[in-house]
Amino acid sequence: MKLSIYYSESTDPSFNQAIEESQLKQASNDRILAFLWQNQRSVNIGKDQNPWRVCKPKQLKENNINIVRRHTIGGAIYQDLTHTNIALIGSNNYLTEEIIKKILLGVFEPLNIEIAISDKLECLIDNKKVSNTALSENNHYLFFHSTIRVNTSLTDISQYMNSRYSILNHKDLERAYTSINHHTRPLEHNELSRYISDSIATTLNLDAENTIILNNQHPDWVEFSANFYRLKSWDWNYGQSPSFIESLDTPFSWGNVELKLNIDEGVITNIYYDAPIAYHDMMNDFSQTAIGYPFNAKSIISIVCGLLLKHSEHYDALMEVSEWLQQEIA
Repeated sequence: MKLSIYYSESTDPSFNQAIEESQLKQASNDRILAFLWQNQRSVNIGKDQNPWRVCKPKQLKENNINIVRRHTIGGAIYQDLTHTNIALIGSNNYLTEEIIKKILLGVFEPLNIEIAISDKLECLIDNKKVSNTALSENNHYLFFHSTIRVNTSLTDISQYMNSRYSILNHKDLERAYTSINHHTRPLEHNELSRYISDSIATTLNLDAENTIILNNQHPDWVEFSANFYRLKSWDWNYGQSPSFIESLDTPFSWGNVELKLNIDEGVITNIYYDAPIAYHDMMNDFSQTAIGYPFNAKSIISIVCGLLLKHSEHYDALMEVSEWLQQEIA
């Protein structure tokens, strides 16, 4: 059995996600793959999740924070450079949940922190979660992913994650989550990565073959570049969302407007509206024209531009509707 540990110098979440996906395709019976990295500010969502529900695309866009959809199911998590990510991939005959528990316990030994490992393989300090974990099996291979909070701001989590669709509000976050640096001396990513790689090698009793993946330099792996550009795309990160209805309303000087938009796979399929009767023709044309457009701010600009000539008498109203929707939609 061989052990290969990869370290990414990149903090681009799409780049690192593409690395992780590529490694899944490289899984073999005679090798354990490990991958360690950090992501710049981003929100990582599960394959079957809706970004408009689990986080706040408007605030994320305003702060140049990207959403990246994973290839696996699971929950949404906010990440930044105060987190360290681990991925382990190997044959489930060799890489087992019990082995992973021993690896995680070994990571914290040099820090003299007592931790417990939950049934979901999450690390707990004083019964508070210091990591979020995903575990899956496919074709006799086990895939383990963990995001460890080193010095995370719970305020950032509250700011960018959508509490309307979350079990946790900010006070609940304080009761449920913690970070490593709250329990020990200041710790940096490189030092924690060393403890992780040492624990992996010691627990598996294997010598590691270490590889550094240079910053944003695409590895010569099958389909890596194609995966990377897919992970950068709106079609993947937003367009793969399950169907939902978005309700929006606002007062204008000329009256209130209410919209209910049906969204399927990120595309507008129907709009129901309520508006002052003098603006019904305008809103009806808007609703009909919008069908088939992606649910994003760029689409709103295109839709409204196409209506300005026909409804020139409502030019100001159309521009107000456009500005409103661009602010509301990512």
